[in-house]
Amino acid sequence: MTERRLPRQRVPASSARSYVVISYRTDRRLLFVGQELTVGRGAGCGIRIAHQPVDDHVSRMSATVRVLEDCVLVSNVSATKPLVLRPLVGGQRPLEPGAATTSMPFGEFFLVMTGRFGREYSVHVDVHDLPSARRPSPTGEGTTQTVDGGGIRLTGVQRLLLTALCEPLLTRNGAHATVATYRQIGARVGRSPDYVRAVLRRLREQLAGEGVAALVAFQLEKAYADFRPALAYWAIHSGTISPSDVCALDAQA
Repeated sequence: MTERRLPRQRVPASSARSYVVISYRTDRRLLFVGQELTVGRGAGCGIRIAHQPVDDHVSRMSATVRVLEDCVLVSNVSATKPLVLRPLVGGQRPLEPGAATTSMPFGEFFLVMTGRFGREYSVHVDVHDLPSARRPSPTGEGTTQTVDGGGIRLTGVQRLLLTALCEPLLTRNGAHATVATYRQIGARVGRSPDYVRAVLRRLREQLAGEGVAALVAFQLEKAYADFRPALAYWAIHSGTISPSDVCALDAQA
């Protein structure tokens, strides 16, 4: 099935309640904080997929989507079938049976179940009205609040290289959404791969020293492992690097 975004459904202007819109084909549901919706082939599901015609490769109960205060919690409740959280841009998140994940930092994504012969059933989830999606991401140089609660000050060069590292995750999706290599970053900003590697390594050490949990391990037993994915995901999930930084990359490079 081709992934298709539907026009957003609005609640009355007088309503101050945050909500989420979940859509599949012409079926569209509005959920408020604390509510939960089931997705699957079974007749009892709130959003029913793969039943006309019947695709028995899809579970009768595939997933639940529960609205929290600032995000949604997606759980794979199938006993045997994996599913995927696929944002509009950025790497997709596979969810094995029994696994769960939140929507953060994405404001919009598809929940994808795979049927027979590779057919995909994509349920669109729009969380833009929740507080976390309305909160502006920090941009520009200076002190940035991280997921660990501390203030990290980036230099202009660090922000430039970190943005180039994250660019594919913020502009592509699926298998193409991977962190940039040192060579790709160097070509993007006009620096040598060795220079890029040295700057990002120092940034990793700085973050580990500040106690950023995702990078601490790379200062210890993983000192020689590839820290680029952990660094990129920290930058995106903490709001340190956002799509607006990527838009400004050409002017800075």
